[in-house]
Amino acid sequence: MEIELVAVGKDNWRKCISLNMLDEQKSFVASNVATIAESKFEPHYIVKAICLKSEVIGMLAYCREDEDGIDKLYWLFRLMIDSKFQGKGYGRQAVKLALSEMRSLGAEEIRTMHNPNNITAKKLYLGLGFKAIGTRDDGDILYSLYDNEA
Repeated sequence: MEIELVAVGKDNWRKCISLNMLDEQKSFVASNVATIAESKFEPHYIVKAICLKSEVIGMLAYCREDEDGIDKLYWLFRLMIDSKFQGKGYGRQAVKLALSEMRSLGAEEIRTMHNPNNITAKKLYLGLGFKAIGTRDDGDILYSLYDNEA
């Protein structure tokens, strides 16, 4: 596989925050710097650099639901691929790797969401077997994937 997920840390965080999205995508996803900062205060956040042959080309983040009694629900809450690397299937490969990691940690249901104008994200999540289950208060479309559906 061409893509690997590497923990964001001292050696690669600057590369992650220097990645770029197309102007029309900037309203779809929080910045990488904001995601990294959040992770320092939310210890259950797992932030990964998406690497292609050791080059950082994107970033994603996921976490276990932190509400008591909900141990098997995980959230994929950030995904971005640098604009130079979009449209090549790297996001799909990265999400598949993240899904595998979450399952290895005990996930039985994985949720994600996207801005309703983000047609690329919609195609990606539906193509991976996620099902739309509603709309969040902020207008984002909410998706779920159960372990027995993948």
